This record gives sequence, C-alpha cells and structure tokens, in this order.
Amino acid sequence: MSSIDLPDIQQYKPNIQIPISQVGVENVEVPFKLESKYGGFHQMVANVSMRTNLDENTKGISMSRLIRTLKPYLDLPLKHTLIKLILEDIRENVGGTASFIKFEFKLPIIKKSIKSNNEFPLYYKCRFEGQLHIRHDENLIDPIPDEHYFRFYQGVVVQYASYCPCSSELCQHLTSQGKMGFPHNQRSFAHILVESKEPDYVWLENIIEAVELAVKNIPYPIIKRVDEQGIAELAAQNPMFVEDAIRNISIGINGIPGVHDWIIKCSHEESIHTSEAIAINWKGIGGGFNGRRFI
Repeated sequence: MSSIDLPDIQQYKPNIQIPISQVGVENVEVPFKLESKYGGFHQMVANVSMRTNLDENTKGISMSRLIRTLKPYLDLPLKHTLIKLILEDIRENVGGTASFIKFEFKLPIIKKSIKSNNEFPLYYKCRFEGQLHIRHDENLIDPIPDEHYFRFYQGVVVQYASYCPCSSELCQHLTSQGKMGFPHNQRSFAHILVESKEPDYVWLENIIEAVELAVKNIPYPIIKRVDEQGIAELAAQNPMFVEDAIRNISIGINGIPGVHDWIIKCSHEESIHTSEAIAINWKGIGGGFNGRRFI
C-alpha cells in the first residue's frame, strides 16, 4: 500500500476552528557550512527551529515536510539569501502566510592570549533568524508592515569581565588609610541581536569584534601567569558598571556598516550580591526592536 492510499486525518477540519499563531518543530540538529570572515568555511552543526502559522480550517501541518524542505539546502553556505529561499519553500510546501526559521550554533574563533601568544579556539554562541510573511501579521515576533515581508537577524553572546568601579574606589580609600582591599571582577555576558537589510550582510565576527573592543576585558582559552597579570592590569584600567558596558557596546554595534537595527542585553553575574545586574538597550528606530523583543 502506498502512502497515497493511507488515511490522513490532517485533511479533516479541526474540532475547534480557530487559527494558530505558530506551529512547527524545534531541536532539529543539522550539519551546515558557514563562510568565515577570515577565509574558508566552517563545517558546523546547528540546532534548528522551523515554524509556520495555521488557518482556522486546517487541522494540522506535515511536521516532516518542514524537515524535508530544509534538506536540499544543507550543502550550501548559510547566509541571509539562503534563509530567504528556505522560508519561501516552507511557505510553498507547508502552507501558511508566515514562516520562521532559527539556526543556533557555536562559531569558533582562534584567540591569542594577551601576553604569551598561546592560540586556541573560543566558541561563541550565535544564531541566525529569518521571518517571511505575505500580509501584516501581529503574531510575528516583530510585527512589520506588508512592504517589509522578509526580516533577517543575527545574534551572538560574548563573555567578558567587568571590574567593579565601586569596589575599586573603596579599595583606594582603604589604601589611603594604610589598609588593604581587593576589588572584585564579575563574569559578564553581552547578548546582541542585529538586523540587516538586503543586500547588506554583516559578519558575525564583526559583531564579536565590536563588543570585545568596547568592553576590553575578555576571557582567553589559554593563559599563563604573564597573561593573568596583563589581564589584571587591563581590568584596573577599565572598570565598568553594567551601564558603562552597554553604552560602550551600543556605540560599537551602531558603528558596524550594514547594521540596520540592534538590541543588546548586558548581564553582570555579581560576585558579592545574590542578584545579577542587567541593562537592555535598543537603537530606537520606528518599527524596530523594542521592549517586546527579548534576546
């Protein structure tokens, strides 16, 4: 018996006839290629989510058809143009008026320690997101007018260290009294999401470089004592609150060619408090990122 002869319950109308905003699959692991800014290609593995919307008269979608639609693209370098093609195929093969896809992966970049020049790869959490829709749809992550029916986003997470200015100042006060104190550092993270418009393309490496240049104090996969001393010296020269960090990063991201819009969240994992210090900022353009978009 062929699959054509088998019954398909999805052909019936649903018992409750209301539309569904998004339906699909997630946690799909796929191999893919990614071009490096520094030359060549990375052979990588991504965790993929794919979704579409559903009208009130259709019971369900073919989940496997989403994955089958993705399969022919796995040997091609992943960029915004390819993501747009995938979304167009999802709309054609699966249906719906809006389609969404997200690739989450770790991008390796060779990092050289600050003094000893030891090299080792450091892996950055990254993601690509694409949205495609036919009409204005309030259920999209970022509702937009009809004429801007395709949107492409790139996200990165960058770790850094934040040397507390308050702690530093209090230690200097102790020193003036002939006493000793030691300032504290905090493990910190910048979550960045940017939007670019066709035909512009923004390298993930450019986003990472802009953040690290802004915060100065970054981790390294391999350090020796000479590196640790250099890192401590650099930290003392660049104390920062979470407010300082996000202001510096905002300027850096805003200066990257091709970035249309951005939203940033900085999180400082406090070493002497039970809470975390956070700051969120966005570019503030009309129809762009705002407080409704969490990164």
